[in-house]
Amino acid sequence: MKPALLLACALTLAFLLIAAGCSQPANQPTPAPTPAPTTVPTAPPETVATPVPTTPAPVLTAVRPAVPLNTIIKDTKLLFTISAPDGFTGTTIRATTSDYSILYKTTICNPAASDAAGVVNDTSGVYRQLDDSLTIFSYSTSYSVDQDVRNAIRSSGAVSSESTVTYKGITYTRFDVASDPFSGKPGETVIFVANKGSANEYGYLPVLIYTLTPSGTLGQASFENMVKSFAYLSSQMIGSAPGQETSRPSFYQ
Repeated sequence: MKPALLLACALTLAFLLIAAGCSQPANQPTPAPTPAPTTVPTAPPETVATPVPTTPAPVLTAVRPAVPLNTIIKDTKLLFTISAPDGFTGTTIRATTSDYSILYKTTICNPAASDAAGVVNDTSGVYRQLDDSLTIFSYSTSYSVDQDVRNAIRSSGAVSSESTVTYKGITYTRFDVASDPFSGKPGETVIFVANKGSANEYGYLPVLIYTLTPSGTLGQASFENMVKSFAYLSSQMIGSAPGQETSRPSFYQ
């Protein structure tokens, strides 16, 4: 081969190598890896423990809401009025006493209640429990009966608390007892003994009693409202006062 031809080939080859090197892409820096997002743990909601009640559930009859007292019952001869639930009536009889003092017993109740007739017509002068009833004993103040009644209740051993309350101008000693202090039967009984100074113009003072019986439908709020509604009126006002007169069986007077 001629020297000139060899030189031309060598130059051509060198040119091709240089062109190939210029066509290669420039080396680029490798990007750093993107860090994964950091997850912040969420704290669980704070749990507040619900306290467990430690007091016993109250008696059902004690927590029932008060019922309307749409009926007014009055006793003209004893000068009082009292409010009661619909359908209730009042019966007043003369009760016997060992000292021959004057005592009347008025039973405010639903006449359809079981044994209502037996309790209403009981002339023993002793309180007897009856579902959904309130008893009013009207004592003559010619004797110190108010203090005698208080002493009898206190000595029964059933008293859980004693307080003084005043409703409609009448001041009572209130006794809350765990059982009927007269018969000893179970059942929360509440007794209101009026002070002698609260007697009416005929010389009578009231003792009001009710018992929360398991089978009763009235709650304590209803009984308390009945007691608070009891009022003495003057002999001039009682005749024209609204109200349903208590029945007074002649053979029990």
